Amino acid sequence: VNDAGFSRSLRLLRPGEYRAAIAQRCRSDDRLFTVYAAGNELGRARLGITVSRRVSTRAVSRNRLKRLVRESFRHYKYSLSGMDLVVVARKDAVETQRPAIDRSLSRHWMTVEQKCAKH
Repeated sequence: VNDAGFSRSLRLLRPGEYRAAIAQRCRSDDRLFTVYAAGNELGRARLGITVSRRVSTRAVSRNRLKRLVRESFRHYKYSLSGMDLVVVARKDAVETQRPAIDRSLSRHWMTVEQKCAKH
């Protein structure tokens, strides 16, 4: 498996999977993102990303944010294994530089790992 990739097995694909993760109510918030997390029985982390048109009307901006979230997720996916994650971007994220986005996401990954992982 290409470790740097983002294969189907690492994605939340169905609306129900997004809903299930959000319904768990275990989350981490800041001004850039809200990250919802729920345990899964798969032994690997799966990611879903939501960047709505309310966040940015420009597809270029929305796609950039998704790319940055996926990139960050790749670095943390092993410590997050066994979790379904939904990252919801907020308006402020569009204007934010990459280093701040990376910091924000790594804080989220660590928060949900401690708070939401099944121990």
